[in-house]
Amino acid sequence: MDGTRARLTTTTTTDADVGADVGAGAGVVAIDRGGLRRALDRASMARGMGGGEHGKGERTGMIGHLKRAMAFAGGSIPVSEYVRECLTNPEHGYYMRGDVFGRDGDFVTSPEISQVFGEVLGVWAALQHEALGSPGTLRVVEFGPGRGTLMADLLRGTSKFEKFRSAVSVHLIEVSPALREVQARTLRCVDVETTSAAADDGGARVRVPKNALEGEGGEVDKRSGGDGPSGEAHTRGTSEISGAKVFWHDGLESVPNGPTLVICHEFFDALPVRQFQRTDRGWCEKLVTIDAELASTAETVEETTPRRELAMVLSPGPTPASHMLVPRRLKGLPKEQVDSLRLLELSPPSMTLWDKLADRIEKNSGAVLAIDYGEEGPLGNTLEAIKDHKFVHVLDSPGEADLSAYVDFGALRQIVEEKPQRGVTCYGPVTQQQLLLSLGLVARLEQLVENAASEDQANALVKGCERLVGDGAGNAETGEPPGMGVRYKAMCMVSRGLPKPVGFS
Repeated sequence: MDGTRARLTTTTTTDADVGADVGAGAGVVAIDRGGLRRALDRASMARGMGGGEHGKGERTGMIGHLKRAMAFAGGSIPVSEYVRECLTNPEHGYYMRGDVFGRDGDFVTSPEISQVFGEVLGVWAALQHEALGSPGTLRVVEFGPGRGTLMADLLRGTSKFEKFRSAVSVHLIEVSPALREVQARTLRCVDVETTSAAADDGGARVRVPKNALEGEGGEVDKRSGGDGPSGEAHTRGTSEISGAKVFWHDGLESVPNGPTLVICHEFFDALPVRQFQRTDRGWCEKLVTIDAELASTAETVEETTPRRELAMVLSPGPTPASHMLVPRRLKGLPKEQVDSLRLLELSPPSMTLWDKLADRIEKNSGAVLAIDYGEEGPLGNTLEAIKDHKFVHVLDSPGEADLSAYVDFGALRQIVEEKPQRGVTCYGPVTQQQLLLSLGLVARLEQLVENAASEDQANALVKGCERLVGDGAGNAETGEPPGMGVRYKAMCMVSRGLPKPVGFS
């Protein structure tokens, strides 16, 4: 530790750490409360299996974990922590269960609807590579790759662009070991091997919890300093689709330097959100509790039901998160709009990631493309849960349903506008319809239909593309899904000197 005596401190993402500057304390070893709670979970389960007095009445599974997390935090946790635990808890998280995508999962994403989606995004990537001057090395990064379908279609669709194909290395940001295996199969990876980053390195790796504005409980690998990559890929292999090297990472920090293209498709909607409500006491924060006494005495956000063990309540007054995040988002908005707002939903991890991505392409050159369902914002209560292709209450079936929220694209753009001296330009949002049509979706569809093996295959191709760019409301009675062309939006960032990307005019 360079002779520096380590100080042990505890951190939590509920209130106290919002805005704390952990980056300045390079010599500080911090304890992530999430890890402590998991240790308590294991100890609790061990007591329960032992049959002793301590094991009586202990809850197991996600509900049990949440109950202990709330007790550890004083009775309740922010909505953001509830979402994060439900989705990515190592033992009970939704995304840790394996393949949750497609018709056999809980929802279907654009790449699963039509191969054309990934192929035209390959056109976007090839055009950006050309705008960069066709560098010999290009890092193509995807956050939350799902099954890997988008990247597989992108590589297949660009295989004839020799300069692009030979320059590309693929970097997938994925936290789920089960999904990493699915992605490797989809990308037809060979020579797959784990690296030293996947193994216990005897304590040489210091994990520093981030503050709420910088990830809300995420971690950054601090093994190396400066502007270079920190750590290394978790797993690597070679895709037989194009010959590209494929690397899996826990985060952006371990992606090597160099010209970079980043794709975030339906990723930001899965990042945790904090929710606030205007009251006569100021902007109070919504909290989740399992404490029956707290739920009965605190101001509840909605009517509870006897069958639901969890309840949503309001903080007694403004929290540190309220003081820091709400004014920042409302800054610059018309007074009439601010006065009319009663609910506000913000995603600190989304803002943090957008800021990091802007830094990445400013230092290395490149572009970032985010496609998700969302609005210009500001937004109120958009958090929703999907299980078995049906909407359920967000407090029901924790860990068994997908939780997501609309993306506040205005908040993301605000991150770039707050630093006008930065060498990055932000464009959008535009509709998915505008982006895909500008990238040649119709022309690609016509090629596929001409080569279709049957009329049924041709009809399926047309139907898939119609859904990608359509704006219809759908029909629940006939099973016709709604169009995604207008509900889904796209936003892009490019580094200094790059022209406005196709689709964002």
